[in-house]
Amino acid sequence: MILFSKRNLHYTDYKWTNYTQNDPRVSGKPDATPFAKDEGNEMVYLINKLMIMWDYRFANTGNKMEKLIHDKLPEEIYTQEAIQEWLKSNLKF
Repeated sequence: MILFSKRNLHYTDYKWTNYTQNDPRVSGKPDATPFAKDEGNEMVYLINKLMIMWDYRFANTGNKMEKLIHDKLPEEIYTQEAIQEWLKSNLKF
C-alpha cells in the first residue's frame, strides 16, 4: 500500500538514484541501513513505511515527516531505525 509518493514531496532538491527492488535502502522495514536524506527514493520509502507502521493516512502527515527530516534531522542520526525513533519523539500535531 502506497500512502506517500514522489508527487507528495514538498521539496524538489532530491537526487533520484535507481535501486534494485530488494535494496535495503528502499525495501523491508526500517533497520540499521544508512539513510541519505538527499535521496528522493529513500525519503519516499521511509516516509511511506512509517506512515503504514504508525497508521497515518494523510499525505500532509508525510509532508510533516519530510520537512522534519529535510530541515532538522541532526547529522549524527543517520540510520533508518534511528530516524524512526527521532521522528517518534519530534513529530508533533
